[in-house]
Amino acid sequence: MPELPEVQTIINELSPIIIGKNLVKIEEFRENTLINQQKISYLGQINTIFRRGKYIIITTDQKLQIIIHLRMTGKLIYTENLTSSSSHMRAHLIFSDHSKLIFDDVRTFGQITIAPLNQQIKSLDILGAEPFSNDFSTEYLWQKFRKRKAPIKNILLNQTIIAGLGNIYVNEILFACQIHPAVPTNSLNKKQIGAIISNTIKILKKAIKYNGTTISDYKRVDNKSGKFQNFLKIYQKTECPKCGNPVSRIKQAGRSTFFCYSCQNNPHKPLKSKNNG
Repeated sequence: MPELPEVQTIINELSPIIIGKNLVKIEEFRENTLINQQKISYLGQINTIFRRGKYIIITTDQKLQIIIHLRMTGKLIYTENLTSSSSHMRAHLIFSDHSKLIFDDVRTFGQITIAPLNQQIKSLDILGAEPFSNDFSTEYLWQKFRKRKAPIKNILLNQTIIAGLGNIYVNEILFACQIHPAVPTNSLNKKQIGAIISNTIKILKKAIKYNGTTISDYKRVDNKSGKFQNFLKIYQKTECPKCGNPVSRIKQAGRSTFFCYSCQNNPHKPLKSKNNG
């Protein structure tokens, strides 16, 4: 699933291409791809494109918002050839200059929502702090963490707490922090929370710099792959880059977790500090 760095890469690449273009129509090729579709003859000129969590939000001068969620396998492919298609095209956004943006999705979980700009969207309203915002602070996470006993890996994946993180980057963040993914969230102290914040920002920025991680389906808008997979330290690895020991793998919340039992805290032993700063 495209996570924050992949979605941000898509936005960075699309911004200079589509802002200012006139969006003529959005055509659906598979049922339930477009949500809240209205009968609009002209969608308007693209004003902005930005990200909230893993969502891509496009606004137009007709006071409309087009919200794209790529989910598991969705991708956006920009082409100047109106007749271009793709193997799993579910919809396309047509511009007045005959260029278009193809919404391709193998597993068909992704969706596009068209709504008035002032309409509240529940899926966006419930999202937690953005990792690059001032809201993403030690005090914020301390308040969110201190009453939760669930494993820290599961909590970091909770979009209502931190918006945009997914399985790949949470594995990398916890390895960088030397925190075992199964430790109870409320056992972490403020120093460890601070490490989560700093490593989250550092890893996400580097991933964006290298245009995201391509392991299976994610592709950039020119259909090229990202390069951050070349810098992953623990996800899908067999040997720890720090100590050389075998990497452990467990299932958490239905996802694979990779960690080093030697370098990351043992969940069967208490951490040095509990519930304090």
